[in-house]
Amino acid sequence: MHDDLMAAFKPVIDQLQTIVENNPAYRTLLRDLGKALLVLTEETSVTTSAPTADGQSATLVERPFSAPLAPEATPGVSKPDLNGASDSTETKLAPSTPAKPVRFVATPAQPYTPPPVWRPTPVVMDEDLPMIAARCRLKAEGARWAAMRQRLLDAGADYETEIDPHSRDLITRAKLLTDCFLWMCHRDGPTPSDLGQYEDLAGCFDAAAMALMLLDKLLKKPEDEQDAFEQALDFTAEAQSALRGVIAAMEGYADTDQARIFTWLRTTGATRQILIQRYMRRDDPADPTGCDALQRRIQALDEKLQLVENRSKRRQSLYNKLRYHLKLIQENPGQDRPHDWRKTIETIEELVDNGVPASNRELRDLLLPMIDDLPEALELPKNCQLVLREIDRFLSERPAKLEIPNTASPTGEVQRVAELLRGRTVVLIGGERRSWAADALTQAFGLNQLIWIEGHDQSYADFEPQVARPEVAVVILAIRWSRHGFGEVKEFCDRYDKLLVRLPGGYSPNLVAFHMLSQVGERLAKLELVAP
Repeated sequence: MHDDLMAAFKPVIDQLQTIVENNPAYRTLLRDLGKALLVLTEETSVTTSAPTADGQSATLVERPFSAPLAPEATPGVSKPDLNGASDSTETKLAPSTPAKPVRFVATPAQPYTPPPVWRPTPVVMDEDLPMIAARCRLKAEGARWAAMRQRLLDAGADYETEIDPHSRDLITRAKLLTDCFLWMCHRDGPTPSDLGQYEDLAGCFDAAAMALMLLDKLLKKPEDEQDAFEQALDFTAEAQSALRGVIAAMEGYADTDQARIFTWLRTTGATRQILIQRYMRRDDPADPTGCDALQRRIQALDEKLQLVENRSKRRQSLYNKLRYHLKLIQENPGQDRPHDWRKTIETIEELVDNGVPASNRELRDLLLPMIDDLPEALELPKNCQLVLREIDRFLSERPAKLEIPNTASPTGEVQRVAELLRGRTVVLIGGERRSWAADALTQAFGLNQLIWIEGHDQSYADFEPQVARPEVAVVILAIRWSRHGFGEVKEFCDRYDKLLVRLPGGYSPNLVAFHMLSQVGERLAKLELVAP
C-alpha cells in the first residue's frame, strides 16, 4: 500500500517541482502553506470537563502529549508494574466508582495570518538593461504565440505536431536567458476572452525592449546627448506603465521585468536628478493600445541619433583628410601643390555642408597657419569664402598683444616703399580692420594715414569718395577678404588715376611691400608726390 501511494504521488510532486522552479509566485505560496502547516502541528493545551466527587463539573486542562509519568507514591498503594502486576501482594487498590467518559472541548483555532515576508527591492544596474530587453523581446514573441496557440486549439489542431514543438522551442530559448519565465505561455496563464489583448501585451513588451536598447546606447555616449537621454527615459516610463496596465487587464502575473524597469527608472531619475514627468504612478497609467505609436517615436529618435552619429563619423573623417593635405603643403614649402590645395578646399566645402559652422574653432585652428599661403588663382566656393570671412573676423577681434605679425627685419623692399610713400595716404579695401596690421603698415611705410575700408558689406558709394581723395597714392585690394571683384575696384582706380595693388593674403609690411613693388613699382617710382 505504501509503495502504491508513493507511486501515485510521484507525478504530482514532479509537476509541482516544475511549477515552483519556473514561477517565483508559486514558491512564495508554497512557503506560506508550509508555515501554516507548522502552526497546525504545534502543541496546544486542550480544555476538558470532568465530574468531581460532589457531582459538580470541573474544568481540566489536558497536558501536551508526552511519555507516561509514574504516579506519586501513596501510602498503601504500590507503583504499577509495567507488565500489569503489582510489586506487592500485601496491598490492594481501593475500589473506586467507575468514572464517566471524559468529554474534550477544543478551543476554536484562530484563522492563520501569514507573517509579513520582507522582500528586498531588486537592484537593477545599467548593465542589466540589455538582458531585460532580450527577455522582453522573447516575451513579446511568447504573447503572440499564446494567441496563436489558442486559435489552433479552438480549430482542433493536433497538439503533438502543430503546437507542442513551438512551445518547447520557446521554453528552450527562455532557459538560455537568466530568470526568464514565459508566464503567458504557461498552462495556468491568463486566458482572456479577447485574444487581441495578447497583441497589446506583445506590443508593450516590444516597446519596452526598444526603449531599453536606446537607453543602453545613450548610456555609452557623452553628456552632450542629455536631451535625448531624458526623452528616452520618458519613452521607457510610458512602455512599462502600459505593460503593467495590460497585464492587470488580463489578470496575469506580476511581471518581474516590468518591476525591474520601474525600479531602474526610479533609481536613475533620483541619481541623475531627472524628473520623469509621467507614467510613474498607478493613477497615471499609459494606454496599452498606443504602443505602436510609441514604438514609432522610439524608432524616430533612434534614427535621428544614428544620423547624428554617422554625420559625426563623417566629420571626423573629413578633419583627418584636411589635416593630411595641409601637412603635405606645410612640409613642402615653395611647391605649388595644386592637388593638395584643391582637396583642402573641397574638404572645407563638405565640412560646412555637413553642418560644421563656418566659425568652427577646430576648423579655424587648422587653417590659420596656412591661410596666407592660399594660391591667388585658386577659385573659392561659397562655403570656403564663409570660413575665410569668419577667420578674418576672428583675427580682427583679437587683442593686439595676441597677434603675431611678421617680426622679421624690414627688407630693402620695405625701405624702398617707405621712400616712395612717406607722408602719403593709402586705402586698403577688404576684410575686417586689424588694428595691429594697420599700425604696422603705417609705421613701416611712414604713411600719413591708412584708410581701411572693410570689404564685406560695403557698396561702391562707401569707398569711391575715399579712392577719389587727391592725397591717396595707392589702393590695396585684399582679394581674399573682399566681396568686391578686382574689376569693380579697378574701374574707380582708373577713373581717379590711382595705383591698384592686389594683395592675395597677409598684412605684414614685408609681404605688402613685395606685392606693391612687383605690381606697380615702376609707376610708383614715377609718381609725382603731392604734399599731404
